[in-house]
Amino acid sequence: MKKLLGLLVLFVSYIAAVILGIICFNLFKDKMDLFLNLLCCNVIATAFIWLIGVIFKTASIYDPYWSLQTPIIYIGLLIYFNCFNFGNILYLLFILFWAIRLTVNFVIGFNDITYIDWRYKKIKEKCKMFYQIVSLLGIHLIPTLIVHFASIPAYFYIVNGCDFNALNLIGLGIMFLGVLLELLSDKSMYEFKKIRNSNKEIINIGLWRYSRHPNYLGEIIFWYGVALVYILLNASYYYLILGALLNTLLFMLISIPLAEGNLKAYKDGYIEYKKRTRMLLPFKK
Repeated sequence: MKKLLGLLVLFVSYIAAVILGIICFNLFKDKMDLFLNLLCCNVIATAFIWLIGVIFKTASIYDPYWSLQTPIIYIGLLIYFNCFNFGNILYLLFILFWAIRLTVNFVIGFNDITYIDWRYKKIKEKCKMFYQIVSLLGIHLIPTLIVHFASIPAYFYIVNGCDFNALNLIGLGIMFLGVLLELLSDKSMYEFKKIRNSNKEIINIGLWRYSRHPNYLGEIIFWYGVALVYILLNASYYYLILGALLNTLLFMLISIPLAEGNLKAYKDGYIEYKKRTRMLLPFKK
């Protein structure tokens, strides 16, 4: 019951954030460039979700935002431009494939509205009285901005009236590969949790046997696919790869170091595991 009530709070909060975003978009549409408008509305919606998290005393209210913002904005642009051609729908299906996997993973791990990600707890311990400011800027806005910029090639695809081209298959294939790696990583992790004797054991099956973070590798790969779907059609927009690069830096400089510091603290033999296992690429070291 607590889980259902918590998910209901999340659902209502996100519906409200979408409505707020739509209202702001219509208010700003004659006053600023389309892409600046999308960015502003995304930031406002993120701040709203942060405020809900403050009320319920958990920054994890934001966790599904990572996977929901891109398909919601993409679908909004499809409706706004009334551009439901084959290429746009196909692109959307691959984005939804990624978004559904991430969102389902969150729902599986979600217990109730008091759930707080372990990373947020550590940040709160360090920041103390400045936690809510750090939460707004670091936990909420930075990920929103990185995903937003990584998603811009998909938005350009709609706005610039692109339709399906055989070159799209390269980018879409890379997107699929990224999500496939994540799904295989998830499957192995679920299987391992069923057979392990203690949470101190290190996973050593599937892709995890050769890579310490195959799920993160899949996430990194996915966004390069998103970028290439558009860039391969319009090479002059090569700079749109920046979003995928920022996403890579987020994982390399923040997510992976945080995860490894946490794992090292309670996993038996993690230092040895780290020495014999690559960080990302799933190949024997």
